[in-house]
Amino acid sequence: MASTPEQREQIEQIESLFFDPYERLAAIKSAVREALWRHKQLGESIVIWEDGKVVEIPPEEIDVEKPD
Repeated sequence: MASTPEQREQIEQIESLFFDPYERLAAIKSAVREALWRHKQLGESIVIWEDGKVVEIPPEEIDVEKPD
């Protein structure tokens, strides 16, 4: 199957996420930031584990900067 230069570039970017631990970490942090931002914008709480207990954080208390 032939691929375009754009598709090859996307494949290379994805492969770099698998092999470079710093790229993986950056991708995970970005995904978490986007998920937290989305919850805050939609007015949805999040749940975290803190001091051995489940804690619900209301959307107005979610501390997150707008993703890039």
